[in-house]
Amino acid sequence: MSRAVYNALLITEDSDSSDFEEEMSAFNVCVRKIKTFNPRIDYFNLLDENEFIRRFRLKKSTFDKVLNEIVDQIKNSTDRNNSIDPIIQLLVTLRFYATGNFLITVGDFGGISVASAGKIVERVSYALAFLSSRYIRLPETPEEKMELKVQFYGLARFPKVIGAIDCTHIKLQCPSRENGELYRNRKGYFSLNVQALVNANLEFMDVVVRWPGSAHDSNIFANSRLKARMELPEFSDCIILGDSGYALSHYLLTPLARTTTNAERLYNESQIRSRNVVERTFGVWKRRFPVLFFGLRLKMETTMAVIQACAVLHNIARLQRDPQPPDDIENIKQLLSAEISEIEAATQPQINSPAQALRNALVIEHFSVL
Repeated sequence: MSRAVYNALLITEDSDSSDFEEEMSAFNVCVRKIKTFNPRIDYFNLLDENEFIRRFRLKKSTFDKVLNEIVDQIKNSTDRNNSIDPIIQLLVTLRFYATGNFLITVGDFGGISVASAGKIVERVSYALAFLSSRYIRLPETPEEKMELKVQFYGLARFPKVIGAIDCTHIKLQCPSRENGELYRNRKGYFSLNVQALVNANLEFMDVVVRWPGSAHDSNIFANSRLKARMELPEFSDCIILGDSGYALSHYLLTPLARTTTNAERLYNESQIRSRNVVERTFGVWKRRFPVLFFGLRLKMETTMAVIQACAVLHNIARLQRDPQPPDDIENIKQLLSAEISEIEAATQPQINSPAQALRNALVIEHFSVL
């Protein structure tokens, strides 16, 4: 600051304000714009239960449960500068998940700036993603495994099944010029290929959110912790079901490429009907949080956190028996649902003779007597 400007600032208290402004303008000193705060509406108390669910995708009681889980991670250390309450932060984040809009739209909805909206979505998404170990997990006790087997058997009489596996694509903006093409999937758009193992209640038991859209489903599974877990003795009497894009193994059973006997046809029908729960889960998941359907325009680390956070919230909503999300995205069911009778043309080469023998034995022993 020049000596002249410094002297201009040393104005006595009885100086006229207009004279002060004239002197400051003479030195081209910019006066800081007065900061304004937009009103922040209390949607939790303003809206009734049905309207709240439509806008935020969770019941009020479920919202309270989620808020209590993460409040310590997202609350501000001080109330200075009109800090944003945790309840507003969670509402803004859920609104972003429920609409898939630009951050500026969500910010206007919550009465905050677009910069604050971006920081809030990132902070809350990470806090929710950290709950994965509590809400997204494989069965651990024999009782839990038996319960899953009974639930799957009730669907289509397929024995020993604890889960169904598949992948789904989440749209992205082009990540970068250097490696952007890695994220272009076979349908031509940029995405993350997200692997999920689900149970018969449409709940996630394992989610992998890190592979680009060009990665093949079987390659994701081959390099996953889930594969290593399934090969351990603790899951020796358990089966997961996948489509014919996966390699057949003693714990991952796929459909038969060709059927000749009635038992083989029954096996395929039961396998596909049981496996269909994973497609149904993806449909419910993306209807509940349409941001996953429309795509994400955030930095990669935040995008992964948002996807993981939505999986956690989906499981919490299922556990709390929240209502099914509305079908307010046109034709989303047709876009996400798999045909029950369809077997994908592109199959993995079945070179594992012991696994083929196990599948054949299952066909003969179980499905030939139905």
